[in-house]
Amino acid sequence: MDIGQRRSNSREDLDEETTAEEERELVFANVAQFVAEQLAYQYRRDIDLAGRPTTFTWCAQWWRHEEAVSRLTALWRAWESLRTDPTTGLAVWWRDYADPTMRALFDEKGPFYGCTPREHAPKGISLPLESPPEALFDCIQAIKSP
Repeated sequence: MDIGQRRSNSREDLDEETTAEEERELVFANVAQFVAEQLAYQYRRDIDLAGRPTTFTWCAQWWRHEEAVSRLTALWRAWESLRTDPTTGLAVWWRDYADPTMRALFDEKGPFYGCTPREHAPKGISLPLESPPEALFDCIQAIKSP
């Protein structure tokens, strides 16, 4: 898949909803609304606006980072699902979803590495890949086939 197609798929994640979510009324129409109206206000951290090294890194253009879009979309969908649990739903969301996701995003060498809250300037590269030998995964496919 080329980068244009991957970026197209990532943008679709901003608005895409699963069938289960469509059946249940959503609080937020998409991940961008969730980040702007919920997440940004709940997470307050000491982020240097000039981009000098701190414990936390963030990019105001988070939607330009495929990994961030994917992680935040998953976080939003988990929130939409767990918010309806009247017992431990939100506690589970914080413990199992929000805290690990935000730790990964805020990490100074994470997906926003090189960016600042004022400038999108990523330094990371995609993982280098080599094609696996032909037929390497044929035995796995044979196991899965009925």
